[in-house]
Amino acid sequence: MATLAKAPAEQVSGWADKSVGDKFVARAKELRGFLSEQAPEGEKRRNPTEAVDKLLKEEGFLRLLLPQRLGGFGLSPTDFCRVQMEIAKGDPAISWVMQIINGTSWVTSLAPDPVQDIVFADGPQPVCGAYNPPGKARKVDGGWIINGAWPYMSGSRQATWTQQGVVLEDYDGPVVPGINMCYIPMNEFEIKDTWFVSGMQGTGSDTAIAKDVFIPDAQMALMNERTGQIDPTKKHFGAPSDLIPAVPMVRNTGLAQLVGAVEAMLEIVAAESGKPVLTTTIGPRTGSGAYMRDLGESAALVETAKTLLFSLTAKLDRIGLGEEFTQEEKVRQRALCGQLVESIHCASESLMFQAGSSGFSLDKPINRYWRDISMALRHIQNIPTIGYEIQGRALAGGDPIAPPGSY
Repeated sequence: MATLAKAPAEQVSGWADKSVGDKFVARAKELRGFLSEQAPEGEKRRNPTEAVDKLLKEEGFLRLLLPQRLGGFGLSPTDFCRVQMEIAKGDPAISWVMQIINGTSWVTSLAPDPVQDIVFADGPQPVCGAYNPPGKARKVDGGWIINGAWPYMSGSRQATWTQQGVVLEDYDGPVVPGINMCYIPMNEFEIKDTWFVSGMQGTGSDTAIAKDVFIPDAQMALMNERTGQIDPTKKHFGAPSDLIPAVPMVRNTGLAQLVGAVEAMLEIVAAESGKPVLTTTIGPRTGSGAYMRDLGESAALVETAKTLLFSLTAKLDRIGLGEEFTQEEKVRQRALCGQLVESIHCASESLMFQAGSSGFSLDKPINRYWRDISMALRHIQNIPTIGYEIQGRALAGGDPIAPPGSY
């Protein structure tokens, strides 16, 4: 087991005690009814309600992954996912907002020291952002002029800062992970109301537009500055989360809310097992071998997804304590995420067959869970075939299709 060097300014410490995660899990369970009640209004608004917004900010749900040195709680990836799953049972869209802001705020904690000094100067800040399609950055004396329009800005109504991908002006190369990142206060943007979609409607994933916004040099992190990478030479270094590569962390924790949402679907369908099997002589569904077989398979698929998720996050937990993360392990993780995604997808589709046509009524919670899951599974990081191809090429010695940092 390899251990990375420790920065003298801040000794590597452990993750937050599990009791901290347990308290947030318990609170998330208490909030399930409240979040479910707020969800329909959140869908209409296409962003979290004011009551949910206040809750997320005041109770610390937007700084669970942020290191303690920056005023966060420093939860382990596993404990963070446990919280996410319970929040998703109330409303997957709110869990998505939590994951995006926690993840982006955490990635900001990996940024160069000047960025951290500015963004977190007044304590922990919720950060959201997007890197593709990138904006443009033009160098001027003392800083940069930023222009661009970034869609899919989940949590845009909750964040105070953004992390935006940019290419340098006149750049015409490919957009790859490791793109330049600029950090801009949210109040510098125009937010365009563009989030009209069939799933995850309550996430406020609108378009942020920057027009000739000036930022000082200290708010730009260029590709060669190791943004999002492990860098023990930084002043701000030493928390377990400083040792974890950005892409696996964001991808793996981003699947937790989908596991929680499909668990909620399973609960709903199981609770309806007393309904009759229409067009047959069978009474309650418990008397139908077909229904019970499908319900059991769905439960097994959900359990498979949970088992895979926690095996992946357990590895991330150990990496934060100094364990090596080999390239082979990164490749396997990417492919296993594909299996996790397919388990969730198969379970959610089967459960909708079991729910029947009434499950497609817009006023039924199961319909919202299904739509949210269906859309989120299509996020580019979740496409199973890409993960499988990456592993297949690695096994066969083929040319890689993505930079190592994107695994």
